[in-house]
Amino acid sequence: MPHRTHHRHHRKPTAGESYFCLGLVGILIFIATLLGAPIQFGIILAAAASFFMSLRLGFSWREMEEAVCVRIGKLSSTMLIMWMIGFLLGAMLYSGLLPMLVYYGFQIISPHRLYLSALLVCMLMSTMTGSSWSSAGTAGVACMALAHGHGANLAIMAGAVVAGSVFGDKISPMSETTNLAPACVGTDLWSHIRSQLWTTVPAMVIAAALFAVLGWDLRTGSEALPQTAVTIMEQLDELFQWNIILILPIIVLLVMALLKKPVVPAMFICGLLCIVLGRMVQGFDLSIGFTAAITGFSADAIAPAGMVLDGKVSYILNRGGMTGMVSVILICFCGFSMTTILTHAGFLEKAIEPLVQNLNTRWKTMLTAELATLLVLSIGGISYVSSVFVGEAWKKPFLKNGMGKPCLSRTLEDVGTCCSSIIPWCSSAVFFSATLDVPVWGAEGFAPYSVLPFVCPAAALLLAVFGVGISRISPEEQAEELAEIEEEENEAFVA
Repeated sequence: MPHRTHHRHHRKPTAGESYFCLGLVGILIFIATLLGAPIQFGIILAAAASFFMSLRLGFSWREMEEAVCVRIGKLSSTMLIMWMIGFLLGAMLYSGLLPMLVYYGFQIISPHRLYLSALLVCMLMSTMTGSSWSSAGTAGVACMALAHGHGANLAIMAGAVVAGSVFGDKISPMSETTNLAPACVGTDLWSHIRSQLWTTVPAMVIAAALFAVLGWDLRTGSEALPQTAVTIMEQLDELFQWNIILILPIIVLLVMALLKKPVVPAMFICGLLCIVLGRMVQGFDLSIGFTAAITGFSADAIAPAGMVLDGKVSYILNRGGMTGMVSVILICFCGFSMTTILTHAGFLEKAIEPLVQNLNTRWKTMLTAELATLLVLSIGGISYVSSVFVGEAWKKPFLKNGMGKPCLSRTLEDVGTCCSSIIPWCSSAVFFSATLDVPVWGAEGFAPYSVLPFVCPAAALLLAVFGVGISRISPEEQAEELAEIEEEENEAFVA
């Protein structure tokens, strides 16, 4: 390639230059977040600063541009999945599938098992929508109203809502974080989800037991749902027809997942099936379904004349569509551009060199990856940044210690997705606190009851110690993958 003629003028960065560059990246993202800028803006600033630092090493814009294009090209499969998530989500809303799950989900809530019911309902909704915020903003709000009405502990109830909501955000194939983490590491979606089960299932078993015990002696004076939930159910019942056939797309998706069929065609087929069901069962115009899949579903498009939609109903229904995924895909573009520059110029490798030299055991590698993810998460305020950064930096140490890529992608979520709900200035924690009207920490805070941010990282560390659930790889695979990484790292410095 043309830029290769300039490689002899490149030099590797010094330790001081690398630390300064990474420190500057962190400061710029942190300041941009404090000033209220979108996270993409902070990442772009950090990428620009990284590029100007790379000029000192002899790199040109053309070289970095080519490196970024190559790296983003490898991200194309993940971006296709994210587009399809928006497509399928809009179609599911049009068919009435997701509204049906919300409607019957509220009926699962039992005042006699209040905390456990809240956990299970939020798990169901977040798994189907792939969004912890949607789950907490709908079912979570209803559960908090129940807690108020029955005199239950609000901190415990909020903890149950957050735990259930984060569960789906962590393992749902519809979740952006569940798709981004494997993309940052270079593994596939289904391998990542299977790896997640090793830490997430034990965490949820512990959470279910905890909330069952905490709610055992809870005395409730009424069987009635709060008015918030009743209003939502009444309006959904008026807008949609309920039919068991609506769950067919879920069955098809699960079967195709078990058969290990490609994700994008599977989601596309299920989306088309949802649109057909929306026409057959609901009787809605096909044009509404087509629009829902591309630009998002709108409840106003199906509401009877004169009907005033409740704000919570609109919040549940007005979402989805391929264009709704633009924000997270932009984060992917910006984040991968930044880490490509840091990696291609050698800043990242040099900065972590003293640390990774001593990572000669699985538990050390796992612990440092968890701490690094927590640190970057605390600086960036959103798990996307930590996934992109740590996913790149810890590939080699994980492979050297015989832990496969799904193990690393799982770690990014064990800390990033889970802990973002309990770090007070992270966007998820801010949302949960404001939506549920419960502080994150303190005597009345929900953080101590959220379970997953504590159990998942601890479980991952124990699994690493005992060599269980670490996605073991053969010596041949290990040598091949390490050779590929080292070739990428050294490519820019080959004369």
